[in-house]
Amino acid sequence: MKDIIYSLIENEKHYPDQIAVKHNEDVLTYRELNRYADALAYFIKDSYKPLIVYGHMSPFMIVGMIASIKAGCGYVPLDISMPEDRIKSIIKKIEPEYIWNTTETQLDLNHAHILDTNIFNEVDIPNRFESQINGSDIAYTIFTSGSTGEPKGVQIRYDSLNEFTQWMIDLNKIGENQQWLNQAPFSFDLSVMAIYPCLATGGTLNLVDKTMISKPKLLNDMLLQAKINVWVSTPSFMEMCLMLPDLSEEHYESLKEFFFCGEILPHKTAKMLLQRFPSAYIYNTYGPTEATVAVTSILITEAVINQYNPLPVGKVRPGTQLTLAENEELVISGQCVSEGYVKDEQRSKAVFKDIKQRRAYYTGDKATVNDDLWFITGRIDFQVKLNGYRMELEEIEFHLRQIDVVKEAIVVPIYKSGKVTQLQGVVVLNQSNDDNERQTLIHDIKQELKQTMPEYMIPRKIIFRDQFPLTINGKLDRKQIAEDILT
Repeated sequence: MKDIIYSLIENEKHYPDQIAVKHNEDVLTYRELNRYADALAYFIKDSYKPLIVYGHMSPFMIVGMIASIKAGCGYVPLDISMPEDRIKSIIKKIEPEYIWNTTETQLDLNHAHILDTNIFNEVDIPNRFESQINGSDIAYTIFTSGSTGEPKGVQIRYDSLNEFTQWMIDLNKIGENQQWLNQAPFSFDLSVMAIYPCLATGGTLNLVDKTMISKPKLLNDMLLQAKINVWVSTPSFMEMCLMLPDLSEEHYESLKEFFFCGEILPHKTAKMLLQRFPSAYIYNTYGPTEATVAVTSILITEAVINQYNPLPVGKVRPGTQLTLAENEELVISGQCVSEGYVKDEQRSKAVFKDIKQRRAYYTGDKATVNDDLWFITGRIDFQVKLNGYRMELEEIEFHLRQIDVVKEAIVVPIYKSGKVTQLQGVVVLNQSNDDNERQTLIHDIKQELKQTMPEYMIPRKIIFRDQFPLTINGKLDRKQIAEDILT
C-alpha cells in the first residue's frame, strides 16, 4: 500500500524541481514542500493536539497538512469562507496547541500559538524530519454539518487515508506526473480525493479558488495554461463549467480523467460530458466523510449511460463491505470507517457500531444493489409525509430531471406549524424562456409528471430560476434555494 509520506520523500528524490502545488503564481516544488513540512513538523513535534490549518487554497495549507501528519498530531482544515462563529466553535472543541495561519490577515482568536510562514526564518530546518505518525493515528479531522446545528468533527486515521489513496491510484488510468485540478476547499473532504493521490504520484495539484468559480473566464484561463489532466469536483461544479462553450475534448485535449463525488451525478450531466469528452475516463463515486471520502466507483461509459438512469455509484472498493439494514439504510464497514466524532460520544454511538469485529457506519442513505452495482436511492431524512402519503423528495426530483426542458430541479417541502402542507418544485431550464411561455411550461411539466407519478406527489407550484446557488463546497445549496422561495 502507498505510504503518503514515503511517496513524498521519493518524489523529492526523483522530481525535486517539479511543481507539487500551484495556486495562481504561488508554487511549491517537491523539494520546497518537503523542506517546509519538515521544518514545521519539527516545530510542532511535541504537540498532541491537531494542528488547525487556516486559509484558502494556499500551497502553504498543504505544507501544514503534511507537517502535521509527519509530526503525528494530524490537522483540522478551516477555510476563510466559513462563518466566524463556526470557526470559533471548532477551535473551542479541538483546543489546539498551534494554529497555522496561511493568510495575510491577523486572526483575532486570543490564541497564544498562531504560526505563519515567518517561522521558517526563525527555526533551523533539519536535514530530514523522520515521520512520527502511526497507522492508527488520526491524520485529519474534517467538520461536517450536524442536524442539531453543531458541526461534527469526523476523525480519519492515517491507515484509512493511505488505503483510500492507494485505491484512487489504482483507479487512475493515465499514470503518474499528471496535472490535477482540485475544486473543493480543504475544509471539504472531496479535496482529499485530489490532494493525496496527486502528491503520491508525483503530480501537480492545481487549486481552484472562489474567485475563479465566480468568474468562469479565470477558470478557463487556468485550465488552458495548466493543461489539466485529472479533474476532481462535485457534479454541480461540472454542470456550471459545462456552460463554457469550449469545454470539450477539441479545446482541452489534455483533460483525460474526471472524478465526481459529494452529490448525485445526474444522468444528463454525465451524458453531456461523455459527448464532449468521448475518450476520457469519467468516474462516478460515492461515500460519506465518515468513510474516508468515497467507497464505491464506476467508470461511466456509453453502455452505462444507455442502460441505467439514475446512474449507479458502482462497486465497493477493496477492504470495504456494504450491507443494508432492515430499513434499506446503507451500512459501511471496514478500515475506511472513521474513528468517530471528536469529543461527541453520544452522536458517535448513534451511527458507529462494531459488526463482526469490524468498524461500521450507518450512513442515513437509502440504497439498493442491482447487477452487482450499488445505487443510492435517497436519504432517510429526505422522506416527508403530505396528506397522509409518505414520499421521497429525491424521487420527485429524479422525475423532474427526466423532462427534456429541465436541466436541474429541487423539491422544497413547505411547512406550517411543523407539518408539510405542500411541495414546490424549483427548476432550471435548459434554455431561457419568456414569462408568457412559462405558464404553458408549468402545465406541460405537470402533465409529464402525471405520466410517471401519482397526483399527490406532483409539486403544487413550479418556480423557475436562471441557476441554482452552490455552497462553498460546490454542492447545490438546498437551504438557500428553500430560503429564496420563502422570502
